[in-house]
Amino acid sequence: MVGQIGGVLVGGWVADRTDRHLPFVVALTIGAAALLLLVGIVSFAEAATIGVLFVAGLMTGASRTPRDVMVKAAAPPGQIGKVFGFVSSGMSLDGAIMPVPYGMIIDAGRPELVLVVVAALLLLSLLCAGGARFGFRRAAVPVAAE
Repeated sequence: MVGQIGGVLVGGWVADRTDRHLPFVVALTIGAAALLLLVGIVSFAEAATIGVLFVAGLMTGASRTPRDVMVKAAAPPGQIGKVFGFVSSGMSLDGAIMPVPYGMIIDAGRPELVLVVVAALLLLSLLCAGGARFGFRRAAVPVAAE
């Protein structure tokens, strides 16, 4: 969590200085997923685990501000509030629902799989980010009348 807070500050700085948000978000999300997967399948010393998870949090936090800029860019004109409301509701719903499957995984005696699932969900989120960006571009291009 501390890494994510610091990462949001870094991501804001980057979002102000570039317009290439998608490659930045993709690289950080893949990096964070790889680190989480690594912690999920490899046994580290406690200090090393904390360090790797801090860096993964830093990466996910840094990807948030540019991702928000991408959401704003993908929103139809005049619909930014609705889009951010939908995105925020989805994240809140995730926070309410996902502890149950994570708890079931832990209760099944496989706590290491929680980070594997989180890494997989992070990678799946990239499909949503890319799909929204490119889907809106296609929708914005007028179709020629035949």
